[in-house]
Amino acid sequence: MNRGPVLLWVRHPPHSTVHFSEGVRVAAMTSALGTPVRLLFIADGVRALVDGQEPYRLGPPVDKSLRDIVTSVRPALVHAPSLALRGLGPEHLSRGVPFRLVDDTEVADLLLGSAQVVPL
Repeated sequence: MNRGPVLLWVRHPPHSTVHFSEGVRVAAMTSALGTPVRLLFIADGVRALVDGQEPYRLGPPVDKSLRDIVTSVRPALVHAPSLALRGLGPEHLSRGVPFRLVDDTEVADLLLGSAQVVPL
C-alpha cells in the first residue's frame, strides 16, 4: 500500500471558480488530520501564485491561506513548463509562498509516489 502524501493537483485559475479555495480547505483539513499534503500548481493553476493579484478582495491572501500547508520544508510545487507557456517565470510568483519548480518528469514521479491524487 502506498503511504506517500496526498497530492492536490491545482489546475484551474484561482478566481474563476471555487476550485482553489476548496482545494486549500481540503488541504488544511487533511493536513490537520495528520496526513501529509503536497500542492502541485499546474496548467492555469500556476496563476494562483502570481504576485500582486490582490486576492484579499475575494478572500484571504494566498500566502495566508497556504501558511500551515506550504512551508520551506514542504514548498508548493510549481510546474515550470506551465509557467513558461503563460509567459511567466519564478520572478512573477508571490514572495510570501515558498515554492519549488518541477518539470514533467518530477510531476510523473509525484503522481506515482502519492497515496492519492485529488484534481482541483
